[in-house]
Amino acid sequence: MRTRILLLHNILWSRYKAIVFSEFNKLMEDFSCEFFVLQFARTDNQRKGLGEIELVDHNYPYELMLDSNLDEAPWYLKVFKTFKVLTARQFDVIIIPGYAYIMCWCALIYAKTTNKIVIVSFDSTADDNPKYWWKESIKRWYISKCSAAMCYGIKSKEYLMKLGMPSENIFTRCQAIDNQNIELIHNNAIQNRDSDQFKENLRPHNFVYVGRLSKEKNLEILLSTYSKMKLENEQAADWGLILVGDGPEKAALQQLASKLRVRDVFFAGGKSWREIPRYHALSDVLVLPSLSEPWGLVVNEAMVCGLPVIVSNRCGAAHDLVREGENGFTFDPMDGPDLQKKLAFFVDHLQAATLMGEQSRRIITDYSPRMAALQMMRCIKFVTADRMPS
Repeated sequence: MRTRILLLHNILWSRYKAIVFSEFNKLMEDFSCEFFVLQFARTDNQRKGLGEIELVDHNYPYELMLDSNLDEAPWYLKVFKTFKVLTARQFDVIIIPGYAYIMCWCALIYAKTTNKIVIVSFDSTADDNPKYWWKESIKRWYISKCSAAMCYGIKSKEYLMKLGMPSENIFTRCQAIDNQNIELIHNNAIQNRDSDQFKENLRPHNFVYVGRLSKEKNLEILLSTYSKMKLENEQAADWGLILVGDGPEKAALQQLASKLRVRDVFFAGGKSWREIPRYHALSDVLVLPSLSEPWGLVVNEAMVCGLPVIVSNRCGAAHDLVREGENGFTFDPMDGPDLQKKLAFFVDHLQAATLMGEQSRRIITDYSPRMAALQMMRCIKFVTADRMPS
C-alpha cells in the first residue's frame, strides 16, 4: 500500500527548503510513496527585498494555497483554504511546520479527528524567544499529539525533549542549503576578489554579516565592538566590516556607525541568494551576533564558502556547526569584550582564518540537501514502520 505524505510549509519563497523537498521527493518515489506539499503563501513580510521566487527549484508536487503575502491574508481565509485542501486529499502522514500559524492548528485538529499520523517540523530552541509558563503548557499539549519531530539541530532537540517528546522520536539535521551551487558561485567570484574589493572600496580583509538588519540580530554590539577593535589594534587597519542585508534598523545602524566614527563599514543592502557567495568571496570571517536565532543558515553558507565563523551561542547552528578553535568561535552575544577578543584573533592570526575555513568546508559536507532528505526519510520510516518497505 502506498503511503501518502502531506507536508505543510509557510512560503514558496524558501529556495533552500525547495532544494531539500526536491531531494526528499526523489527518495519517496524510490519507496513508492506519494509526497505532496501545501505551500501556505507566496512570501511574507520578512522576505521583502530579498529576491524573487525561483520556481525552477521546486521539483516536487505542490499547491500554492494563497497567491499573496502570508502576513496580509485574513485569518478566516487561511482557515477555510487549509481545511479545503486537507479534506479534498487523502493522506496518511501530515508534516506540520510548528505551531506558530493558525493553519498548523487546523491541520493538527484535522489529523487527530481523522486518525492521521502527525510529524511536527520544529525549528525553535529554548533560547530564541522569551518563555511564558502558559505558552509552554500549550506547546507541551501540542507536541504530545505528534508522533515524531523533524528539527534542525541539538538545541531544537533539547527543547523538544523539554516539551515532552522522547529522544528517539526526534530526527535532527533536517535542513540544508544548496551547497553545490553556493560553492560554484563562490569559487568563480574568488578569482576576482582583489578587483571587486577595489571597485567596492573595501579593505583587503573583511568580517561579514549576512541577514536582516533588525533588533534581534544585535548589530549595535557588533558595530561598537568592531569600532573598539579597530581603535585598539594597529593590525586592524587592513580590515573592514561588510553588512549584507536590509531591514527596519538600517537607518539607525548607519547613524550609529557615523556617531561612533566607525571606519571601513560597508552597508551592502539586501541581496539575493546568488549574490551572497560573492560577498563571502570578498570576506574572510562571518560574524553572526544574534540575540535570537533558531538556527542561522547563513552559517552554512559561509562554511560552504570556506569561511571561519564567529557565532552567538543563542544561534542553534553554533552548537552543531562550530567546533571551538577549529573552524571558529562561539560567544555570549551580550559580552562585547569577548566578541572583540574573537575579532582580534583573526586580525592577529590571518593564516588561522585560512586553515579554519578549510575545516568549515569539511564539517559542512554532512549538511547537504541529500543528507537532510535522508533524515526526513528516516523519520517517515519510523512513524510508518508497518507500512513502508525496509
